[in-house]
Amino acid sequence: ILFSTLVFGPACGFILGSVCTKFYVDAIFIDSSKLGISPEDPRWIGAWWAGFLLCGALLFFSALLMFGFPQSLAPRDDDEGGEAESEQAMLPPSSSSSGPTPGEYQMPKPSSNGAVCSHEAANSPTCCQQLRVIPKVTKHLLSNPVFTCIILAACMEIGVVAGFAAFLGKYLEQQFNLTTTSANQLLGGCDLHPDH
Repeated sequence: ILFSTLVFGPACGFILGSVCTKFYVDAIFIDSSKLGISPEDPRWIGAWWAGFLLCGALLFFSALLMFGFPQSLAPRDDDEGGEAESEQAMLPPSSSSSGPTPGEYQMPKPSSNGAVCSHEAANSPTCCQQLRVIPKVTKHLLSNPVFTCIILAACMEIGVVAGFAAFLGKYLEQQFNLTTTSANQLLGGCDLHPDH
């Protein structure tokens, strides 16, 4: 999912940008046919803001669907013990002599009326204790070679895509005398190419 969004996200952004820059920046208020300039003219300023509005509206309406999820999920009975043990391995030892119970650090349970109680346990770890766990958790994560390689690959690809997205469009416009729309279409098409 991560790598597919890294490939298709910039490509869709470039294609959306090429569509939006075909319209004049003030097309809502000004009739662009009376200006005497076209998208091929270097004085043309496209509606760069339209893509942000469209993406913002799509994100807003997709976020509304998130309200359909329940406030809390019921615990699974088949894996509850193993999950609690793996969570406990990363947490600092409790101040009580008997040690934490398996359900002590789990999500709060809903009461009979459906409300979730958020009372913390009396012996829950303090902020300093939780901060002391960070090196142990980091070492545990970095000792996983699959996770480490995926993170390194994602960082390197983001570095390439960031430079590509920032400068290649303007470079194509200047060196090959392309319009902003054509440069964005070319970049979006190259990004979607199967050999990428």
